[in-house]
Amino acid sequence: MALVRLQLHLSLVHFLPSDIAPPTNLDNVLDCFSSCLRHQQCVSLIYSRNNKQCYTYPGRLEVPFWGTDINTDLDIYNTNRDGYGCPSHLGYDFNSTMNVCFKIHGDVKTSRSSATSICVSEGGHLIRINSSAKDELIFVIWTDGIVHIDGMCTAGEGWKYSNGDNVTYFRWQQGEPNSACGVGWGECLASVWSGFHDAACVYELPFICEIDM
Repeated sequence: MALVRLQLHLSLVHFLPSDIAPPTNLDNVLDCFSSCLRHQQCVSLIYSRNNKQCYTYPGRLEVPFWGTDINTDLDIYNTNRDGYGCPSHLGYDFNSTMNVCFKIHGDVKTSRSSATSICVSEGGHLIRINSSAKDELIFVIWTDGIVHIDGMCTAGEGWKYSNGDNVTYFRWQQGEPNSACGVGWGECLASVWSGFHDAACVYELPFICEIDM
């Protein structure tokens, strides 16, 4: 992961967000920053120079300036990780909650192979729905039917993503999967709001690309 630039704000903070991570004791703000980089969901950090405590936060922190009552012992850093590297000029959107950079190809219907090639040409891959939270995100942003997602079933190997990792999250629609792995219709993963399908890879469907952040 590339090092991200920081924007420094010093200001009075009367309360911390309720969902901020518990603090860790670190000697300096650079160690706090390094701790943030090790956690993919960290977008902002707070470092208290008074008690040497580091807080990391999964969103951006907006800090008000109230007169001259400024606590200079508290350093608040917003990184540009929130969307950093997500190519909006190619039509990609960034979801900061899930740290997902994605593009919906909703006006194109094509085979899984062609969809994969398009995603790769843009620097990504078919989106990998590997958690219930990401699953929920997809059926919120896409409500127009079934789409290609990453995942292929090969006889003797089972379900795998295009990077070779095993697919471990499934939310099958009722009655699915309905074919033997790698035989006939049951070859590739597709998703609709009601669950996953094992669909023929040659089916022409819309698709969603993802670029790893």
